[in-house]
Amino acid sequence: MADKGRPVMRRKEKKNNEPTEIKKEVKNGGNNDEADASAAEAVAPNDAGQNGRNGDFQVEPMELPPFEIITGDRIDPLVFQFQFKNVEYSSGRNKTFLCYLVDTGKADEGLQRGYLEDEHTGSHAEEAFFTQCLPHYDPALKYTVTWYMSSSPCCACAAKMAEALKARRNIKLSIFAARLFEWEEAEIQAGLKALHIAGCKIRVMKPLDFSYTWDTFVENEDQPLNLWADCKENYEYYHERLADILQ
Repeated sequence: MADKGRPVMRRKEKKNNEPTEIKKEVKNGGNNDEADASAAEAVAPNDAGQNGRNGDFQVEPMELPPFEIITGDRIDPLVFQFQFKNVEYSSGRNKTFLCYLVDTGKADEGLQRGYLEDEHTGSHAEEAFFTQCLPHYDPALKYTVTWYMSSSPCCACAAKMAEALKARRNIKLSIFAARLFEWEEAEIQAGLKALHIAGCKIRVMKPLDFSYTWDTFVENEDQPLNLWADCKENYEYYHERLADILQ
């Protein structure tokens, strides 16, 4: 899930390390009205729409294209290093990246692999996985699914996933999350517990998991991942928080 910026940030990354093209938004639904109005005003000439008797400017509403789920085989290395960095309450990380492996037990088919990236306007990546990556679900097969996520699910996604796992007992899901999304919130904790009860294995990504994800899902040109200095410390912090939630 996207992380909300907070006034006090325990492990906030320095601003000069954040890509300038990434805009801050909230995955659970933000106020896009002001952004839309600003965009419309930016493209309107200064004297556009001045048709009122009192000389008031009237800006024509601007329709923005809908955001969609992005799918692919490998992630850009700079995007991965920014989005998967396990700092806490980090601003600017406004998307969810979900890297997946699917094993159906069929030796001739091998592993299904790829990633999903959401834009937070339509379906979230977690929900989109079941519709886009398992469109031909077969109840006769046994699915072993592994996700490596930039952050853990929001409460809405957690509830939907728990119901999906209860209905599809032949799917075994393991989630490795770089960060815990708003883990202090009671509804988030309840969602993670519900997932755990439904049979989902939830873990925080260790340093070795970051390296594995880099090798498996990133267009790295055979270059190794240089882990950030506090990667292990941040893993231990999130690991303790998750253990407290799921106990």
